[in-house]
Amino acid sequence: MSPAGETFPRPRVAIAEPVNHDRVSAILAGKQIFDDGAGAEADLSFGRSPEDFQHGNRYQLCLIPQESSREWLGALVRLNCNYFIESFDQIDLRDLGPIRTAQRGAKWDLLVCMSTQSAYQLPMARKFVTALRHRGIIHDTIAPTVEMAVQEAFANSLVHGNLELDTTGHLTMDRFNALGEETARRLEAPAYGGRVIMLTAKKRRNGNVEISINDQGNGFTPPPEKPAPKLPGSESTFGRGLPLIRSLCQNVSFERGGRTIKLTFTPDTKASMPLNSNFAAGVEEAEKAIGESDLRNPRDATILIADDTMISREIIASYLRSDGFTNLVFAKDGEDALEQVRKHNPDLIILDIIMPKMDGYAVCKALRADPAYAETPIIAQTALEENEGRTRIFEDGATDLILKPLNKAELIARTRIHLENRLLVKQLQAYQERTQSELELARDMQEMLIPKPEQYRGIGLDYGMTISASFQMSSELGGDMWGLAPIDKDRLGVYIVDFAGHGLGAALNTFRLHSLIWSEEDRGEDPGTYLEALNRHLKGLLPVGQYATMLYGVIDRAKETFRYASAACTSPVLGNVKTGSTVFLDGSGVPLGVIRDAQYETRELTFTTDNFLLLYSDALIETVLDDGVFLEDDRLLKMVHNIVTETNGSTDLASNLADQFMDRAPVKLHDDFTVVSLQSADISGPKAS
Repeated sequence: MSPAGETFPRPRVAIAEPVNHDRVSAILAGKQIFDDGAGAEADLSFGRSPEDFQHGNRYQLCLIPQESSREWLGALVRLNCNYFIESFDQIDLRDLGPIRTAQRGAKWDLLVCMSTQSAYQLPMARKFVTALRHRGIIHDTIAPTVEMAVQEAFANSLVHGNLELDTTGHLTMDRFNALGEETARRLEAPAYGGRVIMLTAKKRRNGNVEISINDQGNGFTPPPEKPAPKLPGSESTFGRGLPLIRSLCQNVSFERGGRTIKLTFTPDTKASMPLNSNFAAGVEEAEKAIGESDLRNPRDATILIADDTMISREIIASYLRSDGFTNLVFAKDGEDALEQVRKHNPDLIILDIIMPKMDGYAVCKALRADPAYAETPIIAQTALEENEGRTRIFEDGATDLILKPLNKAELIARTRIHLENRLLVKQLQAYQERTQSELELARDMQEMLIPKPEQYRGIGLDYGMTISASFQMSSELGGDMWGLAPIDKDRLGVYIVDFAGHGLGAALNTFRLHSLIWSEEDRGEDPGTYLEALNRHLKGLLPVGQYATMLYGVIDRAKETFRYASAACTSPVLGNVKTGSTVFLDGSGVPLGVIRDAQYETRELTFTTDNFLLLYSDALIETVLDDGVFLEDDRLLKMVHNIVTETNGSTDLASNLADQFMDRAPVKLHDDFTVVSLQSADISGPKAS
């Protein structure tokens, strides 16, 4: 409970499996993370990947297991959560501050806390900056600059801070090797490897972004600035890094005795982005809860008259009452005006500029600084003759200005105009909210067509396979769809679909095709014949110009085969987890819904326990990445090969691929993104060379 007696709801905590449940309980029961003790009553959700957690839920905290933190770094982008902490035995946040604060809301827009041992091996700067991009905290254009500065500061905090390594002096090869051996020893020692390294980011109201890197070492005092420091030949690693960091940031400061490096960035305001709607959902819902009066008739409006002279208030009121406005509220000075605004939430404010305690300029500024009243129309009234005062009131937020002595007809006319505009704006907002609500309902219905993790994993186990997937719509509604169709104890059908276009039309088409897929009974006999039947039905249902690409295949575990047919689908990837080899399969064919009597070839290939299959939508290969090129052809095969070999045949191939793709893709995808992988569950991994 906060000092003011306000009760917070139970925090929702995401638990990334596998974790030690006793360790999680110990972490949440203490006050190192939630200083109000709320962690002991937290609502816990468990999952094996970020896709296991409902996208509509917002989590106050995600506890990442130490054993699989590399795989879980993708949660920074894909999980609706701002705080990520590794669940390890030596966690100690006493000098870094708790997450829960006395004030409502999050202290940080993003916080990641890892042990030195884990963080040293991970691309933390890249993942952290990618997460900031996807939250709208920084823009794509400054992301490389931010990443470079964060990487340099992060490395210094790890090496000089938590590991307390001395890298001064000339680094000969022997000295370099000795440092490497000492680093390995200290990473294994709890006194060093178990220390906390924490990254935090916060976007300020002025648009600046503050990023801090906090360590638990002895701290260090930065060397004094020199007019023109020479980067080559400098005596210490830190000496080379600090000028670089300072050249990339607006400001660099040190706190906590040198154990915190704080970086301030000033983004290009023209390139700045609004906060991601998923992460701002809680704030928006709270604002809606405040509510605005249901204004249907301008004369039912609530009007606040703020004037320090009683006779002036009465004159204005009499003018308004004569035209049918009766819902009037009064304020005798600026401070009283703000209090009445908070109490009555008026639809219009008639505000005198010259008042005691707080003048009209200050009232305007205060109201415009509050999102709840940023759009409330304000008619300022003044007897000032100089243009400076009149101009200033508009700069401070007034909507209109009327001069004293007031003219009755002019006052009533301006009041009517602004209230009618207010009514139109509210009607438009109501329409947008209703439309958004309906789109969200349709989106929820469409997401029901996509198998949930617990469903596709369960089906995979039934067939001795591990199935991994990642799915993301590019807008409110999309045209991608994938699914599984169990046929018998040995055969499993799998399909991936991409309808042309986005929005409501594409979504309706996915509903149509989904119904057809599950109404056809001959899914297991011949994939080519099956696509021909679907195509004939779709040709009669789809409007002219609309079509779908699709792949349908059947994995037969007993015969160790994969038989499939394709309707202009992206080329699937077939690979071998033992050798790491990858090859594209033929995805050619006529799109569904174009030619009524189109024929589709059934292709067959060997699919053993060593093989894996990768299906994906065209967003994976048609999105321009941060280096200006696409992820296609040999580049895609190389990325898949590297994931398989680096993870020893990880059974979470789709999630790993999605993670690397999101690192380098723009925040706003031009198309729906789908990737699905299927492979044997009893993989032994590639052989050591």
